Amino acid sequence: MAQMKYDLKIILETAFLGMVAASLLSGCGGGGGGGGSSTPVTSTQSFPFQIGYQALISKGFTKAFTVSGSCVGAGAKAVAAATAGATFEGAAALSYNASLTMSVTNCVPAVIEQTSTSYYNGNYVPLGFISAGVFGVYLMLPSIPASVSVGETAAIGTENLYTDSTKVTSNGTQVLSYAVQADTTSSAMIDLITQSYNTSAMLTETEKDFYRIDADGTLTPISTDIQYENGSTEHLVLTYY
Repeated sequence: MAQMKYDLKIILETAFLGMVAASLLSGCGGGGGGGGSSTPVTSTQSFPFQIGYQALISKGFTKAFTVSGSCVGAGAKAVAAATAGATFEGAAALSYNASLTMSVTNCVPAVIEQTSTSYYNGNYVPLGFISAGVFGVYLMLPSIPASVSVGETAAIGTENLYTDSTKVTSNGTQVLSYAVQADTTSSAMIDLITQSYNTSAMLTETEKDFYRIDADGTLTPISTDIQYENGSTEHLVLTYY
């Protein structure tokens, strides 16, 4: 049984819709990820990403998933609808609470439970988040595209991480970007890419969160693929259903 040390961070605004970012510091490798049609077709449509993103944040969702790759198991994520009345960095904000549980059969510890709260302005643009031992904040508001088309790639924003809300001690940074991939004639796959860096500006992991976007902007979580860097063979895949 692989001995694993987990540091899961439910980072809703950097993974955009409640995907998991994880750090597995030791263990076995393998696995695969991604999502979408088995025979992708390049759509010529433009998809209203901003509308779909705002709708999912405002409504919340619950998703179960299987775990494959370096660990094997299952879990679930529950994300409450965003609510008004919160403050973040001294300004009025919407808050968005999430919880994640995960059980695995071939790794230690066998059970993970975590929670996180993310914050948005009135237009559902992410401001930052608070989780156990991590405080994230955007110094510049991220750029969420109104619409996207297959083949597009662009940066979204950079989030500074700290050990707590005093922002005295740095905990690294996360850089978010996206790529739009082929799926069907009436849908596309959005790959939200989160690259995590430590305080020495060294890349520690790359997370790819895949969503299917339909013509009306409906976003459906498909999978999360986490690859660890610096020569690590560790690989974790969450597949939603």
